[in-house]
This record gives sequence, structure tokens and C-alpha cells, in this order.
Amino acid sequence: MSNSDQDQLFSELDKQRQNQLKVDRILKIVLPLTAFLISVICANLNWQSTLGTFVILTIAFIAVGIKRQTLWYWLIILVVYCTIDNYLSFGQFNLSALRLQLGAMLLFTVMIGIGRPYIDRWFIKSAP
Repeated sequence: MSNSDQDQLFSELDKQRQNQLKVDRILKIVLPLTAFLISVICANLNWQSTLGTFVILTIAFIAVGIKRQTLWYWLIILVVYCTIDNYLSFGQFNLSALRLQLGAMLLFTVMIGIGRPYIDRWFIKSAP
């Protein structure tokens, strides 16, 4: 491989890294806002549940969307959190509330975790 090929390769890699940093900056604003909206909609009708849901969902979104940690670990953490939150909020298991909260949190976390590579590709294609 010649030096010009290496320089071109390094240039493309640098452009890809710059695009990923742009996406990270955008997601650092969008993900907490999305987590807040979801937590207001699907939390268990008390402020402790809303605050806890917002915190855990923000951490999960940043972990799978920006830090690119393993999606399955965060899905398990969310299941455990929702189960504990549901029990503490109602004093027993309220399955309809658990289904709503768990379904919304898992769905959006999966969408963010799976969608991040597609967002990166979209930004690379749209860059000049």
C-alpha cells in the first residue's frame, strides 16, 4: 500500500470519526429529552417513579446510543428496574402498568441501540 493510499484511508477514517462525534453531540441533547418525555408518559404516577425512570432511561440511552455498550445487558437492567419500581409504586405487581412502562422503555432502548449504526451511515452519506 502506497503512502497516498494510506493518507486517503486515514482521511476517510478521520472524516468518519468527525461524523460520529457530530452524531454524539446531537444525541447528547436528544436522548435525555426523549427519556424525559417517555418517563413522563410511562412512569407509575408518582414523582419517585418518574424521577427514577428518567434517570435509568437516560443512562440506558447514553450507554447504548453513545457509548455503544451491549444492548442485552441494558435490557436486563431495565427489566429489573421496572419490576422493582412497579412493586414499590403499587405495593404489589400491577401488570398493566408494568407492561406499559416496560414495553415503552424496552422498545425505545432497542430502537436507539439498533438504530445508531444506521444514523452514522446516514450522516456519512449526507456529508459533503
